[in-house]
Amino acid sequence: MPTTRTHGVKPHPSVPGRIRRALRLVGWNALFLVAGLALIGVVGEAYFRWRTPFVESVHPNAWSPTAGRVYTPNAEVRHTNGLDFWTESRTNSLGFVDREPIGLERAAASCHVAMIGDSYVEALQVPIADKFHVRLEELAARELRHLDVTTSAFGIFGTGQVNQLAYYDEFARYLRPALLVLVFVSNDFMNNAPILEGLNQGVDPDRLKQVSATRGADGTITLRPPWPGAEVRMAAMPPPPWHTRATDHLTGISPLASWLDAKRHASSSDDTDPELIAQVARLSRRSPRYAALLDGWRPTTREGINAPFLYTQDMPPVYEDALDFTAFALDQFRERADRDGAALVILSSQGMGTRGDLGFDRLTALAEPRGIPVVDYNDYVLRQGAEPWRDGTWAHDGHWNVAGHRWAAEALLEYLKRNQEICTMRKRPASPPPPPSWRTDYESIASGEPAARSVFDIYTGENTVTYLKSPCGAADVQAQFFLHVVPEDVEDLPADRRQYGFDNLDFHYTGGAALAFGGRCIAKRPLPDYPIVRIRTGQFTPDDGNIWMAEFPVGAVRGEAAARSAPERTPGG
Repeated sequence: MPTTRTHGVKPHPSVPGRIRRALRLVGWNALFLVAGLALIGVVGEAYFRWRTPFVESVHPNAWSPTAGRVYTPNAEVRHTNGLDFWTESRTNSLGFVDREPIGLERAAASCHVAMIGDSYVEALQVPIADKFHVRLEELAARELRHLDVTTSAFGIFGTGQVNQLAYYDEFARYLRPALLVLVFVSNDFMNNAPILEGLNQGVDPDRLKQVSATRGADGTITLRPPWPGAEVRMAAMPPPPWHTRATDHLTGISPLASWLDAKRHASSSDDTDPELIAQVARLSRRSPRYAALLDGWRPTTREGINAPFLYTQDMPPVYEDALDFTAFALDQFRERADRDGAALVILSSQGMGTRGDLGFDRLTALAEPRGIPVVDYNDYVLRQGAEPWRDGTWAHDGHWNVAGHRWAAEALLEYLKRNQEICTMRKRPASPPPPPSWRTDYESIASGEPAARSVFDIYTGENTVTYLKSPCGAADVQAQFFLHVVPEDVEDLPADRRQYGFDNLDFHYTGGAALAFGGRCIAKRPLPDYPIVRIRTGQFTPDDGNIWMAEFPVGAVRGEAAARSAPERTPGG
């Protein structure tokens, strides 16, 4: 009987053998996948490190008791959205991202144009040389040379015309502009209204850190100075979850992670914000006036707070109230311009639309009765055959790109050409404006004799100690200040400080310290009410210890240097 033979055919594998082979195959595939992803990550990280000069924005902010939030003078600013632009600029001695202001005599002799606004004037998205006010000066030098046009810019993000009044009073007025340009953007209506601005920031609307306005019981609107205390949030903000902190850390060190996070934010849609809804309810319960203003309004997101001004014909009462605050701000600018012999004009940005759009029409309804012309940026760009949003802004950011700034400059140049009498027939005030408060405050204190002299001159007053330095830049105030107060009776100290024999009142310069500009630094600190015999103060860093130190008896005035070379044992302790 013939036998059957098989040649080259392996026996059928067992079930465990098939599992082992499958696992090996999966393992190798997983290894190749992980290796591929790692390679992509390494290549991507290398590419983005080569392409991006930095991953995090750096905004060195300061605070003035008269002007509110500004930038630290003479400091470096970095700004990026992680996708379109990476700019590095330097603030001037006044705390704005602009060139150093021209001299007062030169400004008074020229046709000086001062721009005032928010982030569109701040314009961190482009280099200073490409900003619209610089472009206007260059264009006028070629086409309106006989007018001798000079420019300056005073802009801080997140502000409206009410907040910006301080920029004119404290800074721009001193340059005696012939033309004052208010750049109006779509969120300015909201920024002018304390209730909406408080909800937008999530802070108490009665304690805003910028100059704001308030309505009295008789309906009169008046200005209110910046809140001097700590920011008061409307609700306790929960700490971010672990993955959020990890993401923040990763995006801070990895250009690739920063780019991916920026793309995620750019493509995300707005969701309902329950915290904002709760804040509106909380304000409604605070007083009958707030309840009446917020009646009938149920917001969904902070991003959408501004929308009714642009798209809603019949707005809730709080929005009509915001128009009143905007009208008040325009009245204030009109009075200041008339008093100081300046012309006044509004440059309307693309977010306001053009004639026939609700936002633009609401603006002109307020501006025209007050004799304030409105330069329509959208109309100018459309006449150039371009589209304002598509061609004049960044792909992932609504601010002007280089082309947008050029068109804004050209629109203002067109206005100047039609109204050259602004420069040639200017009505100057009988006397120059008084020096701004930041200068007079400094000079008033500096006219006295300091209690001690060192890197800073130190003055004592009734329950205060004041630090002055001129010239002064950002590097001079980066290190922490130590302020150690020795009492007459150690029992006056808090219980936890008695073992040291002095009270520790250390502070950072921007942490509530007053700020002077024009290359000057001034910081005022309150002193305890109990009797004091000595003060030891200076600056230190954890790595270097004391940078400088001065020690003096309270009440004694010294004419010679009081700096001490011996280091403190417990700086900051």
